Amino acid sequence: MEYELKSCDLVPLVRSAIAELEVQAQEKHIQIEPAFPEKPLPVDCDADRILQVLVNIVGNAVKFSPGGGSVRVQVEAIENIPEKIPGHLRGTLTDPKHPTDFALVTISDAGPGIPDSEKEKIFERFHQVRQGKKMAGQGAGLGLAISRTIVQAHRGAIWIEDNPGGGSRFRLLLRPRKNVEQAVPSASFPI
Repeated sequence: MEYELKSCDLVPLVRSAIAELEVQAQEKHIQIEPAFPEKPLPVDCDADRILQVLVNIVGNAVKFSPGGGSVRVQVEAIENIPEKIPGHLRGTLTDPKHPTDFALVTISDAGPGIPDSEKEKIFERFHQVRQGKKMAGQGAGLGLAISRTIVQAHRGAIWIEDNPGGGSRFRLLLRPRKNVEQAVPSASFPI
């Protein structure tokens, strides 16, 4: 996959992802609740690829949320790596040459949640969580695997946690513009 990195504000990318899913959310009577910072949050990224990740994650939240529910999409600048990040991802983000502030997108839903035993497996190609005898999703099980590959190419992280109110909470961590100038590959990254 080729990446064209440019500085762009993360908030408009998230707004675009929400706009793409507006009809799907309305059909299920799901309210998407955005929470954005007042100031721009610039990141060096391939905007089309990060938009692809955001549409996939917000789309999954809408798909698996019960009708009449809500999906919260929050964007914020944070100073430290979140405590609940899986250990294997924490090591990829620690870089003594760069400060430890990040851009964090959190997508929370009230769906069925993901069992602990499946939380890492859902990022593997062709893996889907089974619920009873039916497959939970109707796709090929590639969306989250591709999303993780894209995020890793940006030297970021993506993972899932339990939502305290029930359901799941996907978290996407990216380095702000000032931290990625020499860190992100500019050519390609294998899937």
